[in-house]
Amino acid sequence: MISKLSVRTALLVHLLPKPTVQYTSPLAEQYSLMSLWAGQALFGTLTPDIIVLTLLYSIAGLGIAIVNDFKSVEGDRELGLQSLPVAFGSETAKWICVGAIDITQLSIVGYLLGAGKPYYALALLALIGPQVFFQFKYFLKDPVKYDVKYQASAQPFLVLGLLVTALATSH
Repeated sequence: MISKLSVRTALLVHLLPKPTVQYTSPLAEQYSLMSLWAGQALFGTLTPDIIVLTLLYSIAGLGIAIVNDFKSVEGDRELGLQSLPVAFGSETAKWICVGAIDITQLSIVGYLLGAGKPYYALALLALIGPQVFFQFKYFLKDPVKYDVKYQASAQPFLVLGLLVTALATSH
């Protein structure tokens, strides 16, 4: 079933018109999800929880990928690539980036609460706080100047949040 879905998605991505805004390829995103789901199906149990949570975290992953787009805005403009910062402007793209990361994680907090896992939801919420702090301290001030500092400061909390979510689904 997973391979059929992969082939169908690949065909759709190839046949559909290219988006105006360049972002991580949906095909690449789909391959990432398929490998996660295939591994889970092979070595564990692929549950609806796991499918929903990996889909949500893939949105946060897109937000993280956008961080790298700010370094190449001039080159993207010269090459005619419509990265988010080029298409929407740096100011709007900054907020799309942090929104993708934060709203995704807050949605997962809600999901964990709905699944009857309040302690995991609270732990994840506690890990979102430092990320938001570093977003304001570094990324939202100057995403080009502080991109490495921001990623080094905030992303460990995102990864720990992934771990908390993984633990929540296994208990």
